[in-house]
Amino acid sequence: MANMTYEEIQPLIHGAVQEGGAMRCTFKCPVTGTTVESQAGIQRGTGLADLAKQSVKRSLVWSIRSAILSAVSSVVGGGFVGRAARSVASQATTSATQQATSHSFSEDEKHAAVVNAFRSVSAQFAWDEKNKRWVSAASVAETLTDFGRQLTEAPVTLKYDRGVLARMLVETARADGTVTDEEQEFLAGFLSPEVGTVEDLLGREDLSAAELAETTSGSVRATMLMIAWGVALTDEELAAAEVQRLEDHAAGLGISEARAAELKRYAQCFLVDQALERAFAGGQRDEGAFGEAMGLAEKIGLAREDAERVEIRYRKRHGLV
Repeated sequence: MANMTYEEIQPLIHGAVQEGGAMRCTFKCPVTGTTVESQAGIQRGTGLADLAKQSVKRSLVWSIRSAILSAVSSVVGGGFVGRAARSVASQATTSATQQATSHSFSEDEKHAAVVNAFRSVSAQFAWDEKNKRWVSAASVAETLTDFGRQLTEAPVTLKYDRGVLARMLVETARADGTVTDEEQEFLAGFLSPEVGTVEDLLGREDLSAAELAETTSGSVRATMLMIAWGVALTDEELAAAEVQRLEDHAAGLGISEARAAELKRYAQCFLVDQALERAFAGGQRDEGAFGEAMGLAEKIGLAREDAERVEIRYRKRHGLV
């Protein structure tokens, strides 16, 4: 695959509807029938030919936060992250485009937004070189990220579990004593009215052992902890108090230290995988963006060998040499 083009992903597009300054999309695997929803802002003056340059210019933090919002929103279910895609889109869209009417954008600009929407969930797809098409990564098991597999196999669907997960995210963010406006805006993307606002959750006491123990037993708890690690690691550096809170959550959920470490690694690998989207945006490795991705791996504590394996799997999934 030379590039991630609109023509290549077009067979996957089950729906693409403009909502204000954004495109809301549904992508459907031709093999499994699996559907994935995503959204991206439409940017005036940014057509298909500009995508590679645009991707590299985006900040690394924006890219990985966008990726985890999109990935989690597609499988957590029930509206827990009902505003996640909209939050991502709003960060990518200027106030002018937000106010624009439907006829204000060209088809090329809309198509570019559809490609960006696909990029944000591309970890859930793989390039089938034989048939020259994108398919669900689950149908090509060796290319599916561990993070993606865990999300798919054990989604967080019960309202109570989603509420506990929301509190886990907020508790981790406030553990160091400070929650910045930027952090609050990011966390708000994961919340819906049923679990409360960031301000509501900041005012609540820490989760008790009993509350954690009442979550759905088994793999769902693992998914909750993995998501919490992923969201926390988007800051690139964690305070000791934040790490301790995550470890407390793991203990309360009855997850062993070994399993907790494995789930943390799943999250680390996923974030590096998504950082590589910027490095390979044009089909060839951009050394500057690649260096940032490897720098991210080091900052969040991922071993160099694991980071190299992430790159190999990324190249396999995207049909790159």
